[in-house]
Parts: sequence; structure tokens; C-alpha cells
Amino acid sequence: MTAIARLDGVALRLGRRFDLAIPELTFGPGVTAIVGTNGSGKTTLLRLVATVLRPDIGTITVSGNDTSTADGLVDTRRLLGYLPQHDTVPSRLTVFDHVDLVAVMREVAHSTSARRRAVGRAIRAVGLADVATERCGRLSGGQRRRVAIAAALAGDPQLLVLDEPDAHLDDGHRDELGRRLRERAVTVVLSTHDRQWASEVADRIVELRDGRVVSRR
Repeated sequence: MTAIARLDGVALRLGRRFDLAIPELTFGPGVTAIVGTNGSGKTTLLRLVATVLRPDIGTITVSGNDTSTADGLVDTRRLLGYLPQHDTVPSRLTVFDHVDLVAVMREVAHSTSARRRAVGRAIRAVGLADVATERCGRLSGGQRRRVAIAAALAGDPQLLVLDEPDAHLDDGHRDELGRRLRERAVTVVLSTHDRQWASEVADRIVELRDGRVVSRR
């Protein structure tokens, strides 16, 4: 497996009761699902890969970029799509404007017209073309989750980091999301509480317990 993202000797302490320690972990093309109980470290691991958090020790590289350096961090974020665990979709923006804003921040495409086409494709991919001009505050929880997923997908990033992308989705939209993720020739790292869905969508499953990797399959 060719590694797109790699963690080497990574450790991070959060408060007195929890620490994450990953001696070595790689993510290559295809879908890797991170599973584990609440508090096992899934979100912390994904936030490290997404460069939201920085480790206390160790290195994280994405496509050869060392994320601890300023240049490496910038280059990584240009090729990264990230879906946080909690709803961060602003209520006052329209669906299109929110996805477009995220695309601007990620420097998607080299022209405004190309970026907007990429935004449109991402919105259609999650089945929200009919509400693209609606304000996000008027949408259901599942629709807002799909808006956030579209923002992560825009521009076809090389690495997708998705924290519980199946949350708030009905069975149909969850199955459709899994199909689209498997079709993409990129590296996808996602977390989920649904082990059955993980087994259906993922090429590899990594299980965490108390901030440690306990199995890989």
C-alpha cells in the first residue's frame, strides 16, 4: 500500500485522563474506517490527520509534506477535504455559498468559474442540487450534514478525512455516500460507530481503544 498519510511516533495528551499514542499508522488509497467506543480516540486521531491538532511528539506526513512545517501545512491543506464531527454549517449562508466559501479557503481550482463548477458537482454528488440556493438554517439535520460533506468533497481532494459522515443520514443517503466514497480514486479516512457500515464501505478497518490501535484488518 502506497502511503498518502503517515503517522510516526505520534503522541498527544488531552487533559489528565486521555492520551493518544500511535507508534506507526499509514493510510493509502481506498477507504479506511476508524472504529471504537466513545472516548477511544477516533476524533482525536482524525483531527491530527486533518491538521486541526498537532501532536506533542512525532511526525505526520501527507503526500510527503511534513505537517509540522509551515510550507508542509499549507501544501497539505490544499489537498485535504475535512468533515468535522459536529455541525459547523452557518445558518445564514446558502448551501452553494457555504460550499463555495470552503472551496475558496482550500484554494480549489485556478479560476472562479472552475471553482464554482467544482462546487456544483460536489453539491449534486450529495443530492442537494434542488436546495442549493436555500439558507442552511432552513435545512434538516441530515441535509446540513450533506452540505458539510459536499464542502469536504469539493475539488476532489487527494485525502478525505471524514468524522462520522454517516451521522444523521437515513439509510438511503448513507448507502449512497458509501458507494460514492468507494468510487473515488483517493484516500479516505473516516470514523463511524456503525461497524456494519464500516465493513461494507471500508477496505481496511482500524480499531482504537483508550487511544491505542488494538487491531488492523
